Amino acid sequence: MRDLMALVDLQKQVWGMHDHECTSPHTMKAATVAGGGVLGAEVDGRLSGFCFGIAAKRSGDVWLWSHMTAVHPDDQNKGIGFALKQAQRAWALANGYRVMAWTFDPMQAGNANFNLSRLGATARIYYVNHYGSMQDDLNAGLASDRLEAQWHLDDPRVTALARGGERQGRIAISETTRLVFVDSRGALRCKVPASLDKAQYAIEIPHSIAALKDDDIKRAQTWQLHVRDAITSLLEAGYHVSDFVRADGSSWYLMSRALPEIAEG
Repeated sequence: MRDLMALVDLQKQVWGMHDHECTSPHTMKAATVAGGGVLGAEVDGRLSGFCFGIAAKRSGDVWLWSHMTAVHPDDQNKGIGFALKQAQRAWALANGYRVMAWTFDPMQAGNANFNLSRLGATARIYYVNHYGSMQDDLNAGLASDRLEAQWHLDDPRVTALARGGERQGRIAISETTRLVFVDSRGALRCKVPASLDKAQYAIEIPHSIAALKDDDIKRAQTWQLHVRDAITSLLEAGYHVSDFVRADGSSWYLMSRALPEIAEG
C-alpha cells in the first residue's frame, strides 16, 4: 500500500491532476486482487513511473485493460515508458492475457507515435468526449476524445518491435490520400470524400497540441473536429488505424483497409 500511495503524487506530477481525478490506491489494490497488475519503475531508488492494468471482458475473451501508464516529467524520453510497457506485456503473457488495450488522446502526437509505431498497436474504436469535460493540465480546452489502442501481445510485428526490431522506414504521404492536412499556405484542410476506395489514407495532427492550444485554441479545437470526422468516417467504412509516421516535419496517422482479426468491442 505504501508503494501504491506514492503513485498519487506521481499522477499529479505527470498529468497535473486534482485529487478527485487521481486513481485511488485502494482501487489499484482491489484491481490487483481481481486479476490486474501494477508495475513500477525506479531510477536511483526513487519512483519514476508506473503502469496499471485491470482485467476486462470482451466478447467472451479476457483482455488486460491498461488504464494508466506514466513516467515522471524529469525521466521522460529515456526509454522508461517503453521498458514499462514491455514489462507489462511480459507480465500479461505470463498471466494468460493475449490482448491489451487502452485509450489515448488522438491529438497527442507523442502518444500516437509511441503506441502505434514503437509498440505496434492498432486502433479501430474512436470515443467522442469519452471522459466529458476534463480540467487537468494536459486535457483542458478540448473534448476528451480517445482512440482505443489494441495491442496483440504475441503478434509478430509486436514481438519484433519488443526485441528492438526496425520500425517502418520513411513513407511519402501522397496528396491524393491526405484527408486532414495543413496546405502550403498554412491553412488547415479537411477533405473526406463520399467514396473511400484507396488502400490507405493519411490524417495529419499537430506536432504539439499543447503548444497549439497555448497559441490558438480555436485552431486546436477545429483541428480536433476534423480529425474526429476523418477517423470516424474511415472506421465506419472498414478502415483501421494501422500506424503513425512523421514525414517532412509533419505527423500523420495511417489508416488502412485490411483489418486484423480481433474480437468485437
